[in-house]
Amino acid sequence: MASNNSSHPSKAAADEPTNLNSTRLIDYLASYLKQTVNGVHTYTIYALSSKLTHKNALTLHKNSNTGSNTSKSNLFERQLLLLVNEKIPSTDKEVFVTGVEIYEYHDFDTDTLNIYISKVDTTGYSPCSSTPTKNLLTAYMKFYLEDANVNKQLLLKRRMIKFNVFARPHPQYLFHLSEQNPTKRVLSDSELLKWWKNVLQKTFLHDTIHNLQKKTRKERGWFFFPGMPSEKIALTFIKDNVDNEAEKHENLGWQYGYPYPDEEEAIKVIPKFEDDAKSRWLDTARESSLTVKNFWELISIGGEFAGGKQAGFFWVETSLDDDQGLTNQDIKTIPIMDQNLNTEIKKELEREVGGVVVSAHTYVQALGELFAQEFNTEEAAIESTSNWYRYFSGLQEKTNPDDLIIKFTVNNSTITHNDSQQHNDNDNQQHNDNDNQQHNTTPVNNLQMRIKRKASLVQNDNVNSTTDSSVNVLSPSLIKRAKK
Repeated sequence: MASNNSSHPSKAAADEPTNLNSTRLIDYLASYLKQTVNGVHTYTIYALSSKLTHKNALTLHKNSNTGSNTSKSNLFERQLLLLVNEKIPSTDKEVFVTGVEIYEYHDFDTDTLNIYISKVDTTGYSPCSSTPTKNLLTAYMKFYLEDANVNKQLLLKRRMIKFNVFARPHPQYLFHLSEQNPTKRVLSDSELLKWWKNVLQKTFLHDTIHNLQKKTRKERGWFFFPGMPSEKIALTFIKDNVDNEAEKHENLGWQYGYPYPDEEEAIKVIPKFEDDAKSRWLDTARESSLTVKNFWELISIGGEFAGGKQAGFFWVETSLDDDQGLTNQDIKTIPIMDQNLNTEIKKELEREVGGVVVSAHTYVQALGELFAQEFNTEEAAIESTSNWYRYFSGLQEKTNPDDLIIKFTVNNSTITHNDSQQHNDNDNQQHNDNDNQQHNTTPVNNLQMRIKRKASLVQNDNVNSTTDSSVNVLSPSLIKRAKK
């Protein structure tokens, strides 16, 4: 059996703290996990992304010249897979513990970035009581909220960022056969919805509520559980204690419902993503001109909600506050995008992730390779993790494999009990969660929020190690899911 320990050369920590506003995504993730995960861990982060691919618009809209409906656009899709493995101290071997699949849609006609968090999964093999799943998701979302040192051209092209989540419990999403692992805990529908609410609330609302530094963006949020007609019923279902004063305060920013007008035609305002549970219903809406209200009524009796199962939708929209960080001169010097897309902007987008960037076709093949691995036993999971590392390393033959990943050690054993509890409330559940072992739960309600910017990540979360506010990041220099 291959050992991950032999497959992953160790990397030395950087001497200087990382500037979190100017790093690649993969660096930011490592920095955030290093500061916020409780305990002692050795992690490796993999980032695999596709090159930008031109796509039709996410909604049907009218052509400004002809007046007819069209789906043509200046929209580019990026697929992204983030995986984290952890070293098992007793064996010195490494095993995947969590993973996230995301679709990003960069719309240069509307200066909007739509983000669809498609899959979240764990294996159940974390050697400690929790996994870094919440931390990973929070770090990913916060990366796009750090505007201060972002390339001005990129900043202007994502004035509006929309996060979209469809939460539905399932035994496994990314790690094949992991549902057979008895230590993997899959959340119930109510637990999962509450878990997502907590993740989004801590990411976007916490700063606003605790009145931290000056914001640069305005935020709004919604949560909706089809078939549940009122917020009170929804909050009762997920056991969100709205009688508690602190909970009441944190729920002030949320709005129960959806960010689309009831009487609008559904296909003109509700985006259709890849691998999207509501796609078939949007196809029905296209054929029958369903309104938004009728669309959600139809969804509530669909397969995802039949047999007593409950799923939920979450949306958070964040927009630049009066061109924060952009001067008039900045705006004048930013070139107007044409249908071919500015080459430098495209290159900058592909550079900002880190890890391995491949064609959309190769990305699908790589995801298929992950799905072909087995995670039903710890031994199989360790071997599968090693197999993936070898495959991943071969995707860019001329690049040192060590430069494609980040390996780092977390040592936050001195976090206080209160900080640890706050962190754990914020870090352990997802679409699929083994995270309990010691768990959290969170769903998302509609928020209307304003996020306050922080001078540093440590100030931002207030849950970090009490001993080290600087972060030393180790220097890094899908077959779409088969239809069953």
